[in-house]
This record gives sequence, structure tokens and C-alpha cells, in this order.
Amino acid sequence: MLRAAAAALTLLTCAAPGPAFATPSAPGRPDALPMPIPPVRLHGITAVSGGGDFALALRTDGTVVGWGRDDFGQASSARFLRGITAISAGSDFAIALRTDGTVVGWGNDQFGKASPPRWLRGVRGISAGGDWAMAVKWDGTVVAWGSDSFRKVSSANRLSGMTAVSAGPDFGLALRYDGTVVGMGNDEFGKSSLTRFLRGITAITTGNNFGIALRTDGTLVGWGGNEFRQVTSARRVFGIRQVSASAGFVNAVRWDGTVVGWGRDEFGQASPPRWLRGVIEVSSASDFVLALRTDGTVVEYGNVRLPDRP
Repeated sequence: MLRAAAAALTLLTCAAPGPAFATPSAPGRPDALPMPIPPVRLHGITAVSGGGDFALALRTDGTVVGWGRDDFGQASSARFLRGITAISAGSDFAIALRTDGTVVGWGNDQFGKASPPRWLRGVRGISAGGDWAMAVKWDGTVVAWGSDSFRKVSSANRLSGMTAVSAGPDFGLALRYDGTVVGMGNDEFGKSSLTRFLRGITAITTGNNFGIALRTDGTLVGWGGNEFRQVTSARRVFGIRQVSASAGFVNAVRWDGTVVGWGRDEFGQASPPRWLRGVIEVSSASDFVLALRTDGTVVEYGNVRLPDRP
């Protein structure tokens, strides 16, 4: 496996903006373009979210910083946001949760995926996927919008008693109050149907063709596609507090603040820097990872680069 220590960039210094991306990254593609570091100094960050070659960071003051691929304004449009409490980056669009419980979207609006219903209120959690998005409300119901291929949107809209959702490329997961999980959408590799066997789950995350769930005891369970051993390797990990899956790889935060990764690793996206400590959240993106530390700073590793000099 590649070691990511050399490729990891601590986002603490001011840097000139790098160019936006011309083409998206894809699993195993040799010409995948690296992510630049953000054009502004990152501090006071409370949440991070990585998408398809772009990234978002939420500040304590409710504003959002975006960087990376920007052909649909998915990175730059974030600077206009105010009063935000949660963010979710999708393939080439993003959504954010406001303090008043409403949701705003921006970026590529094909299938209406970046246009949450105007009537949507009382939202507690959000998730942007490939060509669709989901929101779970405080009353436990789920609202989904965007492409309804594989009936993922229509199936999600019938759910109730939910506390969290995760939207993938063409399937999704929803966590019930009782710790069980519901899947919807494309069922290749059993990625949406094998959830019926799960119990005692506290968190869920979708990869490209697989799912990962966190149990109450800090262990993980995976199901679906396993071409990079991303599913079977999850069973050997323990002491986990948060987990994030992407295209063939997974990163997870242990209770001691260290990070462990496994799966597809051609850019070191599954090999967290050994020196990385004090992490409270990770977000696995196309072929890079964002790690948020307790001091509000962010470390980016995987397919990343320093920005061009002006």
C-alpha cells in the first residue's frame, strides 16, 4: 500500500488558489487529477464533507468554504451561505442544512438533485449522493429528491421512524430508531437488501457499491461489493467512533483520535498519515480524505497537491 504521509497536507497556512478540475476522478483511473488545498486559511472548522473532486468545510460562524472542481459552482457557490449547521457534498453538487431546519442546494441540478423541495422543513440530517439526495426530519420521516432510477427516491419517501440517512451513487441507507437499517435502490452485490440482517447499529455510510455500519460496541460490519477487500477488512476493525466510505475504500476514526483506512489505495487515500492525531471526523471523497481535528483544523490526504504559485 502507498503511504500517505508524504501526500498529506495540513491545511493551516494561507495559500494561493489552484485551478479548478477539468475532469472528475474515477476508481483506479490513472489520469485522476489531484485535489488542491483550499485557497484560504482553514480554522474554526466544525464539519467537513468531500465529494467528487471538491470539498466543503463548515465554520463555527455558520459559513462554508469550498474548493476543488467547480464546473457547476459546487465549490465556489458555498461562499454565499450563512446560518448553516450541516453540509453534504455529492458527486457534482452539494446541500446544506440551515439553522431553521430548511435545506439549500447548489451545483449541477440535473434531475433536480440540487433543488430540495421548497416545502421541506424540520430537517435534522442530510446526505447528497450521485444523482439524488435525502433528508431525515425530526419526526422520523425521510424526504428524497433527484433521479428515481432503481426507485430509490420513491422508496425513501415512504420511510418513517428514521434517525439518519446516507445517499450513495444509486442506492441509499436509512437508520431506524431501534438500531436496524433499511436499504433502497440498486441491489447489485446485495448492497441495499443485506441490511435486513443488521442490529445494534448507531451510524451508516455508503460507498460506491457497498455499505458500512457502526455498531454500539465500536465494531463495524460491511456488505456489498468487495473488490478491494473494503467489506471483509471492516470486520477486523474495532474501537471506532465514526466511519466514512467512498469508492472502494473506507476511513474510520478511533476513540483515541487516530484514523485507520483500508481498501483502494493507489493515491494513499486508505493510508492515513501515521502522525495524524486528535481527529474527530473523517470524510472519504472520490480519491482523497478530509480529517477534522479537535482544534478545528483540517488535514487532507490521498490524491492532493499544493496549489500553483501565482
